[in-house]
Amino acid sequence: MLYLKQVILVIISFSSGVVIAGGVFAFIAMIGIVPRMAQKTNTEGHIVSYENAIIYGGIFGSLLMTFNFYLPIWYLSIIPALAIGVFIGAIAVSIAEILDVVPVFMRRASLKTGLGIFITSIALGKLFGSMVYFLAMMN
Repeated sequence: MLYLKQVILVIISFSSGVVIAGGVFAFIAMIGIVPRMAQKTNTEGHIVSYENAIIYGGIFGSLLMTFNFYLPIWYLSIIPALAIGVFIGAIAVSIAEILDVVPVFMRRASLKTGLGIFITSIALGKLFGSMVYFLAMMN
């Protein structure tokens, strides 16, 4: 009976994870992050590579959260922290761009220059936050 409960919990957990991951990927596709990023960086020919990186990143991230994965050398955590920071920064900037938050903020704050610095500071803040999070988890 105990094994049956565990099997049911595994099935429910896996199903919930699949639904949530599908929702996240649908959200990313809906707001058009991949084509917009490819257009901004003039790499339209690599859209399939971007999409594969998002899929593999989602799978790898799910595995890292499912299993207790430990990096014995603390500075190796910089690589996933950098990747997560870039991902979260790209999502934050894409959402802000789609909602026209940045142009409205720039107009309301009466800023004429510095849009690139503003966006870069958002991305670097997300990167720094991810690094702090992962370094804190290592201790």
